[in-house]
Amino acid sequence: MGAEAPLAPRILAARYRVGALLGRGGMAEVYDGYDERLHRSVAVKVLRPGVAADPEVRNRFEIEARSAAGLSHPNVVAVFDTGEDEGTPFIVMERLPGETLADRVAAGPIDQGWLRKVAGDVLGALGAAHAAGLVHRDVKPGNILLADDGCAKVADFGIAKSLEVGSDLTGTGLLFGTPAYLAPERLQGHPATERSDLYAVGVVLYEALAGAKPFDGPTPVAVADAVLHAAPVPLTQARPDVDPGFAAAVERSMSRDPAARPGSAREMARALAGRGAAMGNDPTVPLPAGRAGHDATLIAAPGLVSPAAADPSVVGGDASAPLGAMASDGRMSPAMRVALVGAGMLLVVLVVLGLAGRVSGGGTHRAGLVADIRQLAARLKTGAGPLGPEVSARLDKIGDEVKAGGGADEANGLLADAAGWVQQGQLSATATREMATLLGRIDGVDPSLATPTTVVTTTTAVAADAQQGEEGDFVPGKKRGKGHQD
Repeated sequence: MGAEAPLAPRILAARYRVGALLGRGGMAEVYDGYDERLHRSVAVKVLRPGVAADPEVRNRFEIEARSAAGLSHPNVVAVFDTGEDEGTPFIVMERLPGETLADRVAAGPIDQGWLRKVAGDVLGALGAAHAAGLVHRDVKPGNILLADDGCAKVADFGIAKSLEVGSDLTGTGLLFGTPAYLAPERLQGHPATERSDLYAVGVVLYEALAGAKPFDGPTPVAVADAVLHAAPVPLTQARPDVDPGFAAAVERSMSRDPAARPGSAREMARALAGRGAAMGNDPTVPLPAGRAGHDATLIAAPGLVSPAAADPSVVGGDASAPLGAMASDGRMSPAMRVALVGAGMLLVVLVVLGLAGRVSGGGTHRAGLVADIRQLAARLKTGAGPLGPEVSARLDKIGDEVKAGGGADEANGLLADAAGWVQQGQLSATATREMATLLGRIDGVDPSLATPTTVVTTTTAVAADAQQGEEGDFVPGKKRGKGHQD
């Protein structure tokens, strides 16, 4: 693309004074700035002139602005404003004077206690993003900023992708992100998910503890091959003083199989803190609407079992003994018998409720499915494309029919129509895939009617076209500059 001179000092939109260049990425440059109206320091991200004429890049820049501006969380770098000045699109962000995690990693060994807190901050930010329907897709040390107050903040949602609506950028055959932190499934052409973000967090934590990336190589292609095929040095071997529990939680998040990773940012945060998984043993975790009784293993009753119940050294026949204790003669204690009877009655109630809520012949909980369809309809009404409102209305109708025990015919019709709309560019492929997954839970619905349109980026294509260097966008077939601020 060739080197470009930094933006000359000037005032953007008659308000933001542009100062020194702070960083440069493949798409944009970040400058020190000052808000003349509110009298505060800011960071101004400006789309580079050489790429501003590319409609795809401008679209991505606009998506970044909308994505980041919609997040409000203490661990997310805030976006204050967006605009365009003389044909130059820009984003005004919170200015953090501190260093990045990349700077701290380069400085030497990192304290585990401090890193646990940073991990908690990062996962808090990602949890908020995921709840808002966004996947970051480029979590790496350079995108984790350290504020003066010790708080860590996640920056650069520039390639964040909506889980629910919006352009499916992977459908263009481009693979955005930094190879060393990309999950294996992404290198194989699969879309970004919450669990691919958690994989990246695991890689970041491994690097911070070990002082080296788990997968590395002289070129992006070599790095990608290592991610797909190599086994990293065990963290306890790379950093012998690391807490084994912490190391195990990090390595679990780096599993090649997405299903083996934590199911959510909250679950990963709890595992890193040594408090176990969030789902399955945390009675405070709410189940999705309408799912009560769907899986009895996810229901915990606080107070039924004390910590001593699992201790075989606790014995005695007193009814006041911990639940699970055995009498000295080997018989079950009265308290244990009461607990078992109560548990049996609870199980019967749950089974009855579960059977009552199933869709006739489909095996899906009717109330939960209807609630999920309503939620999807509300989310797709705006932003899924020109036909978003029509899709939303039809989903609401399907919800009514599912509630009455049907819905298959209408669902199949919607999925078939959606496949054509995606090809015409009137509906997002991401929204269509989500509809297919959800409506496929209805008995008699064929999810394959929503023909996938995503172009898979293969490892072969990556090997043929990837640019040299590991930072910046990993874009087969397109040359992009280096930098962590894109």
